[in-house]
Amino acid sequence: MLTAVIRADGSPQALAATLSVLVPAVAEGFLGHAVIVDPAGNLEIERIADATGARYLSGGGEAWQRGAGEARGDWIVLLDAGDVPQTHWVETAERHLLLASGQPALIPLEGGVASLRERAAVAFAGRQLRPGLILPKAAAQAGRLGRRPKRLPVRRARAG
Repeated sequence: MLTAVIRADGSPQALAATLSVLVPAVAEGFLGHAVIVDPAGNLEIERIADATGARYLSGGGEAWQRGAGEARGDWIVLLDAGDVPQTHWVETAERHLLLASGQPALIPLEGGVASLRERAAVAFAGRQLRPGLILPKAAAQAGRLGRRPKRLPVRRARAG
């Protein structure tokens, strides 16, 4: 079972866009839990987390590492508020988890410029945590990937 760790940016609308895409994954039983990490401690973000049953963490520190510590499953997906994975991301991620034997994966950004920036970031800092990663909980807690992620054939957009 997968846990979504979402780094909030203070925008309730962006968070709502991300959570709305995750609902079908919950209904299918693929996504079992969500952790929302809010560095700013926004009350509206906390209310959204409470309303959706997500775990809410506020305050500073390494957001994804803190969120991974609260994850219930062995695998997590890292998202920024506003990340919207495309249709069929669940099937693609599930297939990867069944066949990948521990290799992290990346749901890349759509769009030419954003995709190129992300490719460059992965090439030069390929083992750092970043939005769109699907990885073992232990790797997220360590703050670093053991190896470069595999790019999945689905994309994620940025809402807003």
